[in-house]
Amino acid sequence: MLHIPLKQLQSAILASGFVDEKTLSAAAEQAIHTNRDLASILIEEGALSEEYLYQILADYFKVPFVDLDKLDILPRILHILPQNIVKTFQVVPYKLKGTILSLAMTDPGNLVAIDWVEKETGFNVMPAIATRTSFKKTLVLYTKSITEEFDKIILENVKKVANQKAEAKLLAQDLPVITILDTIMEYALVSRASDIHIEMMEEEVLIRCRIDGILQDTIHLPGALHPALIARVKILAQLKIDEHRLPQDGRFTFKREDQEVSIRVSIIPTLKGEKAVLRLLMEAARPMNLEELGMSGKELEIVSHALKDPHGMILSTGPTGSGKTTTLYTMLHMLNQPEVNISTIEDPVEYDIRRINQIQVNEKTGLIFAEGLRSLLRQDPDILMVGEIRDKETAQMAVHAALTGHLLLSTLHTNDAAGAIPRLLDIGIEPYLLASTLNLIIAQRLVRRIHRDCIERITLSKQEQQKLAGQLAELTGGKVTPPSQIYRGKGCKGCGDTGYQGRIGIFEILPNLPELQELIVAHAPAEKIKQLLIKQGYRTLLEDGIRKIEAGITTLEEVLRVTRE
Repeated sequence: MLHIPLKQLQSAILASGFVDEKTLSAAAEQAIHTNRDLASILIEEGALSEEYLYQILADYFKVPFVDLDKLDILPRILHILPQNIVKTFQVVPYKLKGTILSLAMTDPGNLVAIDWVEKETGFNVMPAIATRTSFKKTLVLYTKSITEEFDKIILENVKKVANQKAEAKLLAQDLPVITILDTIMEYALVSRASDIHIEMMEEEVLIRCRIDGILQDTIHLPGALHPALIARVKILAQLKIDEHRLPQDGRFTFKREDQEVSIRVSIIPTLKGEKAVLRLLMEAARPMNLEELGMSGKELEIVSHALKDPHGMILSTGPTGSGKTTTLYTMLHMLNQPEVNISTIEDPVEYDIRRINQIQVNEKTGLIFAEGLRSLLRQDPDILMVGEIRDKETAQMAVHAALTGHLLLSTLHTNDAAGAIPRLLDIGIEPYLLASTLNLIIAQRLVRRIHRDCIERITLSKQEQQKLAGQLAELTGGKVTPPSQIYRGKGCKGCGDTGYQGRIGIFEILPNLPELQELIVAHAPAEKIKQLLIKQGYRTLLEDGIRKIEAGITTLEEVLRVTRE
């Protein structure tokens, strides 16, 4: 909780002009009734961005606002305070000049923390304010020192397992195997991995982590450890330990210090033994907005306007791993208001969202997308989300829902926005129904962001410019202008020498124009629909990618990699 009276905080926020009085009063009332922090409620509801809020607080406390993400904090400064104190008080030392210690705090009003640091260190504290998000990211700097110990921990425990002779089921419940798997999951969290792959090679177990969308070899373990490691995963996910012939799916929660991660498990039999893939889903992930996803300008306006429609279909398209589900969840957070009833049918449910009724597909019991959607329509919904349109029955139910006064969100596996329409027509949707219910199609891909700490601008020679223009002309028929400038990440310790950190979306937006409706009814091919999109001045995936290249957000290689898929 912030050390600032609620009324004073309200006055400061209202004076900023970022939040209107009605929204602020409702959030303040909620804060009182639930005994929660007003600041957290405003951020969660999307009424105020975290950065703007902390700039308002900086003015109130009369301290500087610092962005910890942009600071290069020396290890000797960082370790002036031990990690447990940093986490308890939510403070980070970031600069020392003489006897003055600059201390970033999430709450500069915490005088107890300031007094403690001054007494224990002997320095005079100069407080500054930093967002909670940037503070949590900075904790990774402490955690990175742990990664140096990971190999040592794993090696010690591998030796312990080697000295034991027991069944995999028993070994899986012994401390060494438990420690090895926990260490692997900790390593994945520190590395910002989205997935862990545990697979048997010829003579060893290979652990790979997917970081920023790219799989990387991470750890090599003795092959003898494989049965016990897989058995441990099965125990955690409550799967059948003795089943080795059939695929199994499950999930469990992994807690590490102040982090709680939901881990989705998939195990399949292969020729060399069972392979396990663990997907890491942050339970407390902060809701994003459309700008953070990567939308801007005209496209952002179109999507924001479409979300205000009371009925119709909004579709997100792209291959697996292109961020479709994240886009849908972002939209659901924006639409999630007390006055509307939102229900979803998903496979699987990835994040639990407050106030939204979420149903998990279960084919064993006959609860498939179409059946779940049919049941949800009897629940007086305003907004519906279907995880994926896979078949004719689900598509027909989705169109029916959109026709009967509901806003329906869903995903579809197509390469671009234009391709979604022939796909739905092929499934069996009547053209006139599709033309009247379709509000918007969003195609997307994820590209890696250039790491801000090692970004550099690249000046292309005339020959390189001509070569690039030729490449793009070959891909698009000469319809895309090459970027005027490009950037790259040189690589540093902060990004693991990859030059990248994090990902952002590139988007292609296709609204339901009158001309589009005519093409739908005429069963026009995807190419004609694409031509309409370009003619009307909407950006293609490649064009949006080039815009982000010129802005120094990503690289040419990344955009070409994902748009060629």
